Amino acid sequence: MLGTMSDELAASLLSQMMSISGQISGRMREGLDRLGLTEPTANLLWLLRPDVDPLPLRKLAALLHCDPSNITLLSAQLEQRGLAERRPHPRDGRVRTLVLTPAGQDVRQRLIDAVARHSPLAGLTLDEQHQLDRLLTKAIDAL
Repeated sequence: MLGTMSDELAASLLSQMMSISGQISGRMREGLDRLGLTEPTANLLWLLRPDVDPLPLRKLAALLHCDPSNITLLSAQLEQRGLAERRPHPRDGRVRTLVLTPAGQDVRQRLIDAVARHSPLAGLTLDEQHQLDRLLTKAIDAL
């Protein structure tokens, strides 16, 4: 009986996460046209955090669950728009990274603001958001 309850709880949690994901994705698409982004370029832009060391292109591909050649194409699109630049990694010059330009940082922040403002998570208190962040990080790290 315990396994059944656990399975039902897991199904409920997964259903809720898929619902939230769908809502966030829908809201994200609403803002993409205004920012002139496609969903794949927006997803990559979202991952390029200006406050941390840049990630290798291969790591970005893994995070987006795509082939590294797709990251090369998306990187070129962001570079053409002046939103990002490919650079050597600061600690290993053999590794290529993608870094936001000031214009890219502005577009990324506008994307995040548009999504966060209308997110289903916006109804949570700051403490609840921190708690959810810790739980989701723990679940993801367990993978």
